[in-house]
Amino acid sequence: MRGKLQRTWKIMDWPGLFLAAALIAFGVVIVKAATAGTRMAALGERQLFYGVSALSLLLLVLFISYEVWIEYSAIFYGICVLLLIIMPVVGHSVAGSKSWLSLGGYSLQPSEVAKVLAALACAGYIKDLENRTMEKRDFAILFGIIGLPMILTALQPDFGTATTFLPMFAAVFFVSGLELSKLAKWAALGLASVAILFAIGWFTFFRPYQKERVLTFLDPSLDPKGAGYQVMQAKIAVGSGQFTGKGLYSGTQNRLNFLPAPYTDFVFGVVCEETGFIGAGLLLALYMALLLRVVSAQELAKDPEGRFLAASAFFMLLYHILINTGMVVGLLPTTGIPLPFLSYGGSALFSMTMMVALALNVRMRRYSV
Repeated sequence: MRGKLQRTWKIMDWPGLFLAAALIAFGVVIVKAATAGTRMAALGERQLFYGVSALSLLLLVLFISYEVWIEYSAIFYGICVLLLIIMPVVGHSVAGSKSWLSLGGYSLQPSEVAKVLAALACAGYIKDLENRTMEKRDFAILFGIIGLPMILTALQPDFGTATTFLPMFAAVFFVSGLELSKLAKWAALGLASVAILFAIGWFTFFRPYQKERVLTFLDPSLDPKGAGYQVMQAKIAVGSGQFTGKGLYSGTQNRLNFLPAPYTDFVFGVVCEETGFIGAGLLLALYMALLLRVVSAQELAKDPEGRFLAASAFFMLLYHILINTGMVVGLLPTTGIPLPFLSYGGSALFSMTMMVALALNVRMRRYSV
């Protein structure tokens, strides 16, 4: 056992570990800055606990081979799906969505855990494919593995979190080996399906506040004191930081409560206002470096299941970054999708930490250990 730990320590992906740890630490600092001096100040201390826990989880996932995680994934995936099924009964409601489970004073969002388990379950199925090729039946099964928890999450209803399963569909196509022309056809079909589902949702299960978010994205001036307020104040926060920022704990948009949800959905606004272009640039550079590290993991993976895990981590991380930052600067509608490693909360932090750790795990074990 000691020898195996020593060998694992020797092949540790130190650059990847440093990048993930730096982002986690960045998140703790920004959440504390966003909540200090307010009635939510205790959340800063809680985020420190989440950050330390995420670092521990990062090391745990790295030390256990991704092949072991895949081996037991089906069991945990099944348990998580059952939990999602009963969430409308046992879950407690936050912002109209019964997606949270109370555990001794802390809350867990099973749908975040489901993303990691769905990726592992798909990797397990890919591992058992004959001749390592995908047929239509295989695509259907993989889409079912991803789609089931996605649909259950949407029914909670939590449409924002449900969309974060979409990057895994892209990962399936990426590792499928299909020709570019076929990929283009599937992509067009997927976009058409999303458009149809959006249209159906608009006239059926979309709630009024969700429709308002879309309409005010198109024109924030329609309701500057209501739904459009978030977008307009976020833009002000981003621009007011200028080059060097106003300093930690000194952002007026944040301090004077103009910036909505400064420690969750709009935490990037706090980064821009208080650390300026320099801080925002550093954050984006860390994201870029981590994304490149995950890409290299996909390229160096020794098997298709490893490539799929790394691809899933890449697309998921990229999706969260683009959607959240795009929302804050007004390029995309407001959603509840957190900024990876930065937004307050344990569930999203732990799920993203696990996905990134699995990709780094694949890179570490590109040779037999």
